[in-house]
Amino acid sequence: MSRENKTMYTLLGLLMYAPLTGYEIKKTIESSIKHFWQESYGQIYPTLKKLVELGFADFHIEKVDGKPDRKVYTITGVGKSQFINWLEKPIEKIPIHKNELLLKLFYGQHLDIRHNIAQVIQYKQKMEDILQSLNTTEHFLLTKRKEDPHFDYWMMTLSHGQCIVKATIQWCEESIRKLEEKQKG
Repeated sequence: MSRENKTMYTLLGLLMYAPLTGYEIKKTIESSIKHFWQESYGQIYPTLKKLVELGFADFHIEKVDGKPDRKVYTITGVGKSQFINWLEKPIEKIPIHKNELLLKLFYGQHLDIRHNIAQVIQYKQKMEDILQSLNTTEHFLLTKRKEDPHFDYWMMTLSHGQCIVKATIQWCEESIRKLEEKQKG
């Protein structure tokens, strides 16, 4: 069975909100779903071309004074049907989460414990930064977008990210304690 192109559905979903350029799609991803989904320009532009070829999206050229023309994409009726059909499908599998820290800890017996502790501390700090970013997004949604019909769904995905990051921070604290105890011998 061939793998389904989730980038296609990511873009169709964003086009359900409004017509967008490739650049605007990337910026929207960075300001909304980046805590659980990312796409690069190298994925976005070829997929937009494919969406047009399949009849799932159209585009028009907008002239902008003193700037390059903008190619603005719009979802078609067929694209909307394709997107809704995908939304209705059950999730087939949970993706494997690649985590370099866990890979390094798996082989941690080959390093001095101090290096393992330092890596977990650094990872914890990165998680705390991510949590702060998620909390900032939560504040924005609660103060500026609470009346949006998508609000509850946005908050559910945000809450998932917050829960995962908080659990990871707790795991880091426990792992640091275990490593420090192991270091003391």
